[in-house]
Amino acid sequence: MTADDIFSGRPAALEEILVRRETRAAEQTAMLRLGGQSLISFTLNIPGEIKQFPLSRAAFEEGLSVLEQALPSNAALARHRTEAVTGYEALILLDLPPVEVKRVTVQLEETHPLGRLFDLDVLDHGGRLLSRSKLGRPPRQCLLCSRDARVCAREQLHSPDALRERIGQMLDAFFRDQAADLCVSCTTRALLYEVSATPKPGLVDRSNCGAHGDMDFYTFLDSSAALVPKFRELFCLGWNNAGTAPAALFPQLRAAGIRAESAMNTITGGINTHKGLIFSIGLVCAAYGQAAAKRVLSGRGGLIPLADVLASAAQLGQCTLSDFESESLPQTCGLSSYRTAGITGARGEAAAGFPTVTSVACPRLREWLGRGFPLNDAAAVTLLYLLCEVSDTNMIRRGGMEEAKARKAQAAALTQGLTARNFRARLRRLDQEYIREGLSPGGCADLLAVGLLLVFLEDAGCVTAASPLPLRPPLSAPEEP
Repeated sequence: MTADDIFSGRPAALEEILVRRETRAAEQTAMLRLGGQSLISFTLNIPGEIKQFPLSRAAFEEGLSVLEQALPSNAALARHRTEAVTGYEALILLDLPPVEVKRVTVQLEETHPLGRLFDLDVLDHGGRLLSRSKLGRPPRQCLLCSRDARVCAREQLHSPDALRERIGQMLDAFFRDQAADLCVSCTTRALLYEVSATPKPGLVDRSNCGAHGDMDFYTFLDSSAALVPKFRELFCLGWNNAGTAPAALFPQLRAAGIRAESAMNTITGGINTHKGLIFSIGLVCAAYGQAAAKRVLSGRGGLIPLADVLASAAQLGQCTLSDFESESLPQTCGLSSYRTAGITGARGEAAAGFPTVTSVACPRLREWLGRGFPLNDAAAVTLLYLLCEVSDTNMIRRGGMEEAKARKAQAAALTQGLTARNFRARLRRLDQEYIREGLSPGGCADLLAVGLLLVFLEDAGCVTAASPLPLRPPLSAPEEP
């Protein structure tokens, strides 16, 4: 985001600012007449004419929230807030000693990432302003240098554009990092829960290594840990390029994906645990970053529609379709399947906005969770439903086209009459068959992980889907064979 993106709104005229200053003083006096020992007057330090814009509202709500959390419960006798073109303001009347309250406000101003933007004045019952020197604290520093902020402001040592640029950077970084933390937390859970779900036919799980002789459960844990900062990078690329055309952003994402693969190979010794997921989940992280940034800048607030995230992912995914005509890319199983059978695989799924995830993975997870199944069991059953629907390029590579088709039909038959009593036995028998035949539905596992990610994003209050998700039961332990 640029400063011009952030500071969007009607400028406040000088007269409006002066009138509001007088009105605020009258409101403070009226509040103090209600009693109490102290009054907090909370505004934002936003220089310039534009005071009210989406990120200033978000910063104000953040400051008000942490302030309320820092104060003793039930300490407030009265509250008053104002939203005007001159900015956002709040008054909180407290039955607490002014010095005690000042300690709280100074602590927030000095420790919160946005604290330098918080202007938390404390008045005693007589309306006298408490200074930081009362607590032995030095004056507040300038946003751009180490001098006293009042001196810099009085002598106009810094240009308004430089101050605006710095404030924009602070706001952007805070809300980007806040959203990135949630996204990466959900992403990491999705990777860990996918590999942990047991039993999974032909795949690494907590019971065995499936049809893989070069990796185990702990290889996946190591790889997942190495990818955490890489998925964060992909989210931030999306956020930082919210208004960038997909064709211009995608090369940056591809380069970040290559760096993620390198991190995976370094920690696993060259074993491919997550290459497919780096592609699919990386696109979702970037798309969520774009959608989150647009939502913040729009000032609409609230949850992000999942449809917005998937639409952005589809636009980015469509940039990969040209790979099918490229002669310079390595001959992967995905490209080979397209050239021999027209199967678009992970690229086609992403370019269409992950329809298999939204029509199979998420609904099945919701259905079985809603029936009271633990997440482990819901995920294992969902994988079986994915096996019915997906032309898995990993299955094609390992067993051939006809074998892959036969296994889809077999999975469909196994879903008939599936119950809580019989699903584990069916999946275990299928697991043994896949191990004997060297089959591994890695593409289906990737789609399961994307489905888990979307469920977790909704569970964390990041996105909203068309229908609500059930509460998530705890992960169950697999039964002994």
